[in-house]
Formats: sequence, structure tokens, C-alpha cells
Amino acid sequence: MVFHKYNLIFTAIPKNASSSVYDLLKNPTDRYHHHATLINDYSENDSDLMELYRSVCIVRNPYDRFISGCYQIRRDEPELNGYLSLDEIIEQEWKGRETGEINECFYPQHRFVCLGNKILIDRILKYESLEKDWKEFAQDFNKESIFFLPSTLPLSNNSSDRRTWEEEIKSLSDTNFELVNQKYKKDFELFDYKMITR
Repeated sequence: MVFHKYNLIFTAIPKNASSSVYDLLKNPTDRYHHHATLINDYSENDSDLMELYRSVCIVRNPYDRFISGCYQIRRDEPELNGYLSLDEIIEQEWKGRETGEINECFYPQHRFVCLGNKILIDRILKYESLEKDWKEFAQDFNKESIFFLPSTLPLSNNSSDRRTWEEEIKSLSDTNFELVNQKYKKDFELFDYKMITR
């Protein structure tokens, strides 16, 4: 998402507080809340102008993000999916599909902000420490900006009724647990999260 007022590109990775950032920063010059890659945002706007903008994203522990994506699948179609287990969601949403064919909430995060193993984004914030990270980012950003970013980011569209990812992930079969590890291997490595093995 490009916020022209702030000269800021926010790469909105699904399930990583993108609604919160959009709700906080949107204004009439911005198109809409979408989940485009950083490269797509560059290509859809004046690339010379984009070179002057700062870029930021929020990343999240891949296990936690996977669980959040499963909750989204259940919430979007409760009559069909409301009671699906994690294994059933993987069978329904992942098996036999390429990444581009699955729900975007399950896309690996690096696909939004990297080219190969190179991270293209200027600043990465972490979901797990978002209150602190956002405040520090806003303080740094505001030193050089005409329009100030708010120092707090109120969270919207978050699920408060779920168990921790550590509890949730236990219900996955060993085969599907390994599949999650394979799918998000690069995210674990590039964004410094610990991969668990059984």
C-alpha cells in the first residue's frame, strides 16, 4: 500500500496487522487496502517517485501467522469451514495447489518483500513486538517527515478468542507439521524465527 501523504510504502503481508496500518494512515489519495508485493507497488506507481519513499513491513512468526490464516478460513465461511481442524484446512487449501492458487493468507511472507534471498524493504517490524517496534519506527520516521506518523498503532481485525500458536500447532499431524516447516522455511531463515522440529 502506498501512502502518498507520508511518502511511505507499506507492504501489507496478510495476517500481519495490515488492516491496522491502513485504518491508521489512509487518506483520500490512497487507493485501497490490498496485499501487493513491494515490487508490484513499485511497478504500479511512478518508480522514480517510489525511490524517494521509505518502505516498511510487518513480519510474524510463521506458525502464529499460519494459525491466524486457519482462523480466517473458518471465519470467512463458517457454515462450510467453521469446524475444520488444522489438518483438514491444509488438505482443503494446500494439497495439489501451487502457492499462487492458495488463499493469500498462506503465502510465504518473503514473497512480498524479497527478491530471491535479498530483502528489499527498508524497515522490518515484528508482530510480536509491534507496539515497541511501531513506536520506534514512528519516532525515526518523524525526524525527517513533514507529516508525522502516530506513535501508537491501534490493532484492528485481530482475534482475541484463540489459543496460543504453541497450543494450536500441537494438533497438526507430523506430516502436515513438516509441510508447514517446508512452506515457510525461508521465512524462518530470513526473518529470524526459530523453526521447531518434532
